[in-house]
Amino acid sequence: MTFDNFGGAPNYEPNSFGGPAQNPATVEVASSFAVTGNVGRFTYELCDADFEQPRALYNLLSESERTDLVNNLAGTLAPTPVVIQKRTLAHLYRIDENYGARIEAVLKELGSGI
Repeated sequence: MTFDNFGGAPNYEPNSFGGPAQNPATVEVASSFAVTGNVGRFTYELCDADFEQPRALYNLLSESERTDLVNNLAGTLAPTPVVIQKRTLAHLYRIDENYGARIEAVLKELGSGI
C-alpha cells in the first residue's frame, strides 16, 4: 500500500495547520459482525487524571533536574509556531503550575513570541 504524507504538511488530527480532519460522514462498517453490549465511537477528553503521572514525576525531580528539564524542553519548543507553544503550555500548566510558568518564562527569554 502506498502512503502519501501530504509532502511536508501534517498527516494527523488534530493539527493547527489545515491538515486532514476526520469526516463524520465516513463510518467503518464491516459486512457483518456479532456484538454484545453497547457499541459506538469513542472520543476522549483530557481530564485531571491524565496529568497525575507526569505531575508525580515532576515532583520527584531535584531542583537541578527540573532546571535541566525546563531548559531542554523550552529550547526544543522555542522554534515551533506560537500556536504549538501555547497548546503545550496549557498541558504543562495542568501538570504543575510551576512547571508551566518556568517553561513560559524561558520561552519569553528566548524571544519565542509568547
